Amino acid sequence: MTVTFPPNDLLELRRGGDPKPPWLLDLVLPEVGGGKFDVSQLAAIDENDTAVALRVSGLDQTTFERLVSEYGSRFIAIELWKCPRIEDFSPFEDIAGLQMVSIYWNQRSLRLWNLGRTPQLRALCFEDFTRLHRLDDLEQGAALKEVVFGDAVWRKSVFETLEPLAALTGLQRLSFHPKRVEDGRIQPLGELTNLEKLSIPTNLFTTDQVAWLRARLPDSVESNALAGVVTMPRPVEGGGKSLDVLLVGKRKPFLDSKIDAVRIRKHVQAFEKMVAAFKNDPSREPG
Repeated sequence: MTVTFPPNDLLELRRGGDPKPPWLLDLVLPEVGGGKFDVSQLAAIDENDTAVALRVSGLDQTTFERLVSEYGSRFIAIELWKCPRIEDFSPFEDIAGLQMVSIYWNQRSLRLWNLGRTPQLRALCFEDFTRLHRLDDLEQGAALKEVVFGDAVWRKSVFETLEPLAALTGLQRLSFHPKRVEDGRIQPLGELTNLEKLSIPTNLFTTDQVAWLRARLPDSVESNALAGVVTMPRPVEGGGKSLDVLLVGKRKPFLDSKIDAVRIRKHVQAFEKMVAAFKNDPSREPG
């Protein structure tokens, strides 16, 4: 097999459009719900000896297992686009050279797989999983540099805790957008001191918690939620106001940067004071 240019990150894998890059074999079916993959379509893999990334939809457990057993070793990156019927992702454990996995929409699986069996895995995305509520498998992803999970379309993802993320100390890019984290703790994210980019909902945690995380992470981290406010690129008109600023924190409102300027300034000052207090006392925990 002739190896060509593999995807560098999840965004490149998921946006491999037209014309398709030579490293990508796209077997996504045209049906809105993902369709149903037929094993005869695996012949397309035999006809392509340059692709190192595979995008496919409509797999059930049987076709997924056959794909992995017969062709898994050919790929370093696999995207499962709308394969809701897969119950068990442990066949991935047989692809030791797997570097990147992206899974969108699953209705049956309760877990990922033993990531320790895929030691080269550097990027992982799993979105719109309706039955996965525990992140324990992430603890074994020692090589992970990029992780994306939670809600993509439906706001339904609920996770018990973010605690397993604390083990991913080499993580550089993290994005998660759940409906709720049951234990409400932000502290596991404070262990990710190698982060370069962080994307989380601005209203998932309290302002106090966000200030604590801001104090713990490097100042260089790019994030949509580690400041006191977020300026909206497109204001929303409502109640006679142009709502163009969002105060960061749980249950915080949208405001008008002109009409509500005093309130916004007070919020920012309070946020900065919280950050300074957490930096001055590293043992202090958020409320």
